[in-house]
Order: sequence, then C-alpha cells, then structure tokens
Amino acid sequence: MISRIEAYKYRCFDKLDIQVGQYNVLVGLNGTGKSTLIDIPLLLSEILSKGLVPAFLESPSIPGGRRVERLRHLLYKQQGDNFGFAIEAHLPQEVISQLLKPEALSAVTTRNLHPQSVRYEINLKIVSALEIHVNHEYLYIINYKNFESGVDGKAGIKEFFHKQAIVKRDFGNQAIVIPENNIGDRIEFELEPQELVLANFPQDFPNPATLWLKNFLEKEIMCYEPSKSMLRKAFPPSQQKTLRYDAANLPWLVLNLQKEQPNLFDYWVEHIKMGFPNLQTIQAVQSEENNYAYLQLKYSGEHIVTSSELSYGTLNILALTILPYLPQIPGVILVEEPVHGIHPRLIEIVLQSLSSLYDSQIFMSTYSPVVLAHTDLKSVIVMKESQENGATAIPGDKHPRFQDWQGSIDLGSLFAAGVLG
Repeated sequence: MISRIEAYKYRCFDKLDIQVGQYNVLVGLNGTGKSTLIDIPLLLSEILSKGLVPAFLESPSIPGGRRVERLRHLLYKQQGDNFGFAIEAHLPQEVISQLLKPEALSAVTTRNLHPQSVRYEINLKIVSALEIHVNHEYLYIINYKNFESGVDGKAGIKEFFHKQAIVKRDFGNQAIVIPENNIGDRIEFELEPQELVLANFPQDFPNPATLWLKNFLEKEIMCYEPSKSMLRKAFPPSQQKTLRYDAANLPWLVLNLQKEQPNLFDYWVEHIKMGFPNLQTIQAVQSEENNYAYLQLKYSGEHIVTSSELSYGTLNILALTILPYLPQIPGVILVEEPVHGIHPRLIEIVLQSLSSLYDSQIFMSTYSPVVLAHTDLKSVIVMKESQENGATAIPGDKHPRFQDWQGSIDLGSLFAAGVLG
C-alpha cells in the first residue's frame, strides 16, 4: 500500500508531500490539483513500463489525450527545468520475512532495526522539446526500531527510523545497486541518461523489496473508469476474470461470481437491492449464438432489462459496487468522480463498497457534498490552490478549519458552503 506521495515543481505543485491511507477521498474546487495528484501513481507506473517521454507525451492507459502537449508544461509555472517525485509504500509481510531470514542477517537487522517500507525518489530534467534525463534516482528501505526513552523508560516507547540506501544513481555516474541483505557485492552499471534503474532492474538480483516495488508499480495500479458505451455492449469471452479499466467485461465478472462464489454473488445482489427495492434478480447471460455475455436485471412485475437498455447510472453502480466481491483486483485503484450520473440517494451504497476494499487502496476525487457527508474526516484530503504557493493537499484531520471544530454540521454541508474550498 502506498503510504506517501511527493511531487516537486510538477505542474500545479510547487511542493506536494502528503501521507495517504487505504481509502482516500480528494475534495476541492476545479483546478486545485485533484486529477494531477490521483494520476501520480499511474504516471510512475507508465514511466517504468513505457519510458520517460512516452509516459508524458503519449496517451495514458485510460481514455483521453496525452498528459501534456509540450514537456515544458510539466514544470511548475513553466519555470526552471527540473521536477521530481517520491513515493513510499509499506512492504508486504512476505517481503519483510525474506529480509529478516536468519541466513540473510544484515547490518540493519543486527542493529535490531526492522524493515517497514520502501521509498523511491526520482528527479528529472527537461533538456529539449523531446528529451528528459534522469538527474538522480534513489531507492531506500525504511527501517524502524522501537526503544524506550526517558528515565527507566517511563516516558514511553519511541520509534527511530533509518533509511538504508539500495539504489544510487546520479547524473553522469554509474548506477549502484546494493544487496538488501548486505550479502555479496554491489553491482554498478551504465545507463542511458533517459533510462531508469528501477525499470531495468535485473530480475535475478536478490533484492526482494526492490523487485516487489517494481512489480507493484508496473502491475498493480489501475485507473478505473467504467465506460458508458462499453458497459451497454455484450462482451466476448476473451477476458473473463481480469478487471478491465473500463469495466467492459463486467458481464463476465458477474457470470464467474455467480458460478464460483454464489454466496458472495448473493451478498452483492442484496447490497444492490438496498438502493433498488424493486429489483428482484441480477443475472449474467451467455449468448448461445456467439458466446458473448451480457447482464439482465429483473424488476417487480416480471420487468426484465438487459445491459443495452440500462441507464449509465445503474451500470456505473454495478461496476463500482462489485469490486469488493471480486477474487482479484489491483492493489491501487484510482477513480475520478465515481458518483457522476448517480442519484444522491444511491451514492451511499457505492461508497460502502469502495470503502470496503480491504486488500486494495482507493484514491477517488469528488466535488459531491453527498460523498463528503458519508466520509470520515481522516479519509479526506482537501485540495486548495493559491497564486503564491500553487496547489496544496491538506489531510482532513489537519485542516485548520477543523482543529477546534465542535459543530454538528456534516462535512458535505461544509463543503457545499465553501468552507473547505
């Protein structure tokens, strides 16, 4: 899970540094950086998989155009020539276990420090209209140690953090990779100025944390944007179990849930019925003619409606609420304005599903007061913009308006009144 996102001199951000949780709801007026912040995990994914310039100047892995028309538009106020990012992510327990194996004791573990997360930093330089170079690239394992402070430990337990450098690469110098367990020799190699160490990291090098982060960024980030046109179409049997970014294969996901997890399927249908009291059943049907699958909803009075006849709002609800019931979904899901086209009375059932993705992390943007009215303050990130400081991101529970807040008005009402804007 991503725990921190940073950006420097990038687009609307002079300096962005925000700690994030499992469920993150970004709120703010248009032009305050919501979309730019949500896009950073996907951008880093595409930088690794596509390369620097293609990630910015080619269309991303979602509908829509390229991120920018000119590389200089990447720079804050289009000034200078450098910009950069940093991201931190908690290591999964299986990676931590590998780092702590008795046969792999390192200088870190002998100091009684324990690996917790990994930090990746890149600083980039625009050198021409079509060229970006890597100024520096660093990767660290962040270790922690609990220790008692004060006389006889009476002051309580403190945490000490230590950064263990694994990847070091500065412009003009060779890339250096250090074994995470400090066993064996470090390796050094040359890269082209536009190439990244992490993108070219050798798969056979015994660095489980580095390899985990590389695979996580490349394969576990999805911008989920259910498509109005694709959801109405029957879908071929080519992609049955893997969630698509546009939800086009929703009928197959439903069909497999019906067959393989009937109890979970029933729970999902009952959840949908909370917002649709006249709904009786949901069924995925495979056509005998061409094996394409489509959805069929049955309402009271034996009224049957197929995918092609359903409203986008209903299809969007189905595509969003099914996520917690699927056996496999990406580790990070980015959703922009997910409740667009959904009646305010039905928004709550969508939010209940999105906030229940316990094995995945959600980043969503919204301008809906209804969404804010159903969101805990600790999950809110308030986006603001000023001419002097650019866009800023403020955790909801640290927003100055709420430091001494004792009122009973809900967040949605405050947002609608402009208090958070």
